[in-house]
Amino acid sequence: MSEIDAQERSTVLTLQSVEDGRYGETLEVVWEVEPGRSVLPAGSLPEVTEHAFDPPERLAAFLDAVRWSAVTSAEVKVLQAPFRSGIAVEDYQLEPVARAVDAPRVNLLLADDVGLGKTIEAGLVAQELLLRHRARRILIVCPAGLTVKWRDEMAEKFGLDFTVIDSERCAIVRREHGSAANPFEVYPLAIVSLPWLRGQKAQRLLDEILPPDGPTYPRAFDLLILDEAHHVAPAAPKQVYAVDSQQTKLIRRLAPHFSHRLFLSATPHNGYLSSFTALLEILDDQRFARGVEPDRTAVRDTVVRRLKRDIVNPDGTPRFRERQARAMLVNYPDDEREIHGLLTEFAALRRKKLTTTRGRKATDLVTLLLKKRLFSSPAAFAHTVGVYLETLRSRSSHARPAEDEVPAWLEDFFDDTATYDDELLAEAEDDALGRARPLQPDASDDEITLLERMQRWALAHEAEPDAKARELITYLRGVCKPDRDWTNNRVVVFTEYRDTQQWLAEILHQQGLGGAALAQLHGGIPTDEREQLRLAFQADPTEHPVRILLATDAASEGIDLQSHCHRLVNYDIPFNPNKLEQRIGRIDRYGQTENPDIRHFVGTGWEGAVDSYEADLEFLSRVATKVARMEEDLGSVNAVLADAVQKRMLGQTVNIDIDRAGARTARTQHRELPAETQVGEQVRRLRANLDDTVRELGITPDGIKRVVDTALELARQQPLRPHTDEKHLAQGLYQVPPLTGSWQRASAGLTEKLHRDDEPPRQLPVTFDPAVSGGRDDVVLAHLNHPLVAMSTRLLRAAVSNQDIGLHRATAVVSEDPDLEDVLVGAFSRFVLVGADGMRLHEEVLRAGGWAPEHGRFRRLENLTRLGGRLDHALAKGVPASEPVRERVAERWPRMRDGLLAALDWRAGTRRQSLDRALDQRKEAERKRVVNNLDQFAATLRQALDNEDESALFSKVELEKTRDELAQYRRDRQAWDERLARLAVVRDRELEMIEDHYRDRKAHLFPVAVVFVVPKREAIR
Repeated sequence: MSEIDAQERSTVLTLQSVEDGRYGETLEVVWEVEPGRSVLPAGSLPEVTEHAFDPPERLAAFLDAVRWSAVTSAEVKVLQAPFRSGIAVEDYQLEPVARAVDAPRVNLLLADDVGLGKTIEAGLVAQELLLRHRARRILIVCPAGLTVKWRDEMAEKFGLDFTVIDSERCAIVRREHGSAANPFEVYPLAIVSLPWLRGQKAQRLLDEILPPDGPTYPRAFDLLILDEAHHVAPAAPKQVYAVDSQQTKLIRRLAPHFSHRLFLSATPHNGYLSSFTALLEILDDQRFARGVEPDRTAVRDTVVRRLKRDIVNPDGTPRFRERQARAMLVNYPDDEREIHGLLTEFAALRRKKLTTTRGRKATDLVTLLLKKRLFSSPAAFAHTVGVYLETLRSRSSHARPAEDEVPAWLEDFFDDTATYDDELLAEAEDDALGRARPLQPDASDDEITLLERMQRWALAHEAEPDAKARELITYLRGVCKPDRDWTNNRVVVFTEYRDTQQWLAEILHQQGLGGAALAQLHGGIPTDEREQLRLAFQADPTEHPVRILLATDAASEGIDLQSHCHRLVNYDIPFNPNKLEQRIGRIDRYGQTENPDIRHFVGTGWEGAVDSYEADLEFLSRVATKVARMEEDLGSVNAVLADAVQKRMLGQTVNIDIDRAGARTARTQHRELPAETQVGEQVRRLRANLDDTVRELGITPDGIKRVVDTALELARQQPLRPHTDEKHLAQGLYQVPPLTGSWQRASAGLTEKLHRDDEPPRQLPVTFDPAVSGGRDDVVLAHLNHPLVAMSTRLLRAAVSNQDIGLHRATAVVSEDPDLEDVLVGAFSRFVLVGADGMRLHEEVLRAGGWAPEHGRFRRLENLTRLGGRLDHALAKGVPASEPVRERVAERWPRMRDGLLAALDWRAGTRRQSLDRALDQRKEAERKRVVNNLDQFAATLRQALDNEDESALFSKVELEKTRDELAQYRRDRQAWDERLARLAVVRDRELEMIEDHYRDRKAHLFPVAVVFVVPKREAIR
């Protein structure tokens, strides 16, 4: 109760929450009209009578539940999030959360390699910020295909209930909360897809809740998690300077309204400074500016980047298996070579008639789309040739603007479609063929004839496998079905196009490689069905028949396929190498136990004199091999390769050594985006911090199980039953019995998610030990945030104010400790320190106590180390006191109660003094960090303004060709001046926020339990 307003006929009370330390939440009530109102004993020691003692293990479980809810903000080395996650967290994954708790404002770019677990790292950060009440409203923005994955992983791995906001959810909100309700306000933990966020509906909803005059203090939201963040950076510039895309502008507008920002991308740097710094500026506009070379210290503080090759086991061996990239030889027949020649002839005829830059760009786009489709399959090629023929026949190209200006959509087509799944990509490519039509001259009869010949060839070859498909069939048979029976081997086959996928599926069915063993994953599958396919492919091959997964690039981002598969075939090679890396990352990721086997196709004559068809395919093969070998940090290299691929496919001369491609830009990128190479030392430091947390809070598998056992007993539920693991012979597995009443919620997530035909869902066993659950999908880790454990801890904590639970909060044990002078009595109390803003600064469980002689006064024991050791030993090893002993102890209680309370007050006072010093030091450290960061940023901006030479960047010729880039550059340069002028105001506001957070601290003490330790000599007299 923080405030009482007594009126003539009523009393208004302002209540402040103490549940789980949520001190920032308040509630106003009128006391006289509240049903069932009563004053609960929230801050007193228990009543000790001869019949009000708990068994020691029950009280120990209660104290653990109270202790685990106490999350300190004063001590930055103590982490709780790893113990509230349903996975065996790798030590290296703790670096982001360790940095987050140490910073006043979290601005981190998680740039670890594909497959190192950036989602887990982000979940740990979110969890820790929630626990410390530094965040309440979190928004995750991700590609459309990953919204359900993020929702499920946050629920299963962290016990966090996120809601996917889309058009369907908006309709539900209107029905349930009224037409004016805003889902961004209804759901504090939300997920949105980047495409949906771009839409008018989402923008209108954001307009309703974002301050119209810009960011406010405090911010409207707390934490922004942006997945695949490279998609919102300006694309690699075609000329000199990167220009903001619509997605860049969208996130640039949204991000400042968040106190903390967490960006995820394995390839955040495309080799262009202006693009990379634009992303950094959105992440942290107090340390970075678009177009300004970033300070190296600022980058090291902001970027968390580890490469697979630098992650090792304790013995120094590589943690991740080495990739094996292999080309599969194909003997292409003459008719397949001929069709490539017809396409080359068609492109040459079109170019002869071109007189404008826009015409050349449009024709190049059409050529690239046709060639991509041709290199994929006859079915994909037939589709695009047919669409283009129809476009040429039905549309005229008369209406052309006078200016020879290349439209933005044409210039940025491949960048804009880089994130599209197969359905959106097909629509965009078909649309591009139509939009490109007015930019080109009309087709001649010869050109139409060539297109018709190509169409007839493609349609004729759709009915049977081509040379590449035949090699794929041979490979799949050898791996998956060498005879009548299927092996347990699995293969994922990637293609860019749904047309190719459907064509391959039909061929494989005809060849006896179909049925239940073949599955297709593509963008048109509903999210729930897509998840079932993923689960089936991840299940043990002895339990599910699927062996071959035909996947489009809808499955290339964020989907795990590595549990029982290490073989991947790139049926076609995307012209964007980033897609190749994303594909490979589906099987080359944490948990892979075999060397990833990556295959692609190349012509048999590639080493000798070849025609242009085979030469083009060989060029793509070398690109695929370079990406698969992952010998460099490919963020910038891929941009170089993508440009080279496009030029080569257009018949232009490309003087590039694929093996050394991007070496210079890679060196530049490494300077601007350094990777952590001393990961071993980093891991040892993080492991030491985690071990300290275990010792301090006692978070052990046995301790967690004891809490659950105790709560189930008090709730009159059936106990856990040991589970026999016949397959792996693992110990420490338990079956959760049928639970009744509200406890049914504790069984959430215990049913196997994979649906099996004609079988009821199986219930999975639980374990409390991460070492047992590691690498297994048939066991559930019952972590602190799992519903079963969370409900158990809530029940036990509620015993402080609810006597009906059946916990007396007192115990008496007999100890053989020879150093016990007399009966030792100890009290445990929650100690909470809050700041002026009502948010928790610190919480822990304190112990105080002393000697309680049969005759005489209570004597305080000031050696807290001795006191804590004896109390812990008594609860762990002591024997429950007999009834006569409990009676004698209860008789002494009235004489020692006041002295024990005084001891608690003394302990709280001494702890308050040390905490004030620690918090003052932390406040000063945060102040210095803000000042130093802003001073460093001001120096960087001044240097950029002094040194920037516009004429050096843009020559006279370039000024004529890059007006958008020049305009972007001038806007950025103007922004440097404006931001430099505002830094003093920003500094004052940031320092004011820190000061407000730490001023007017108030301490609260909530006694929770009493322990009596009786010497054996006294117990037997």
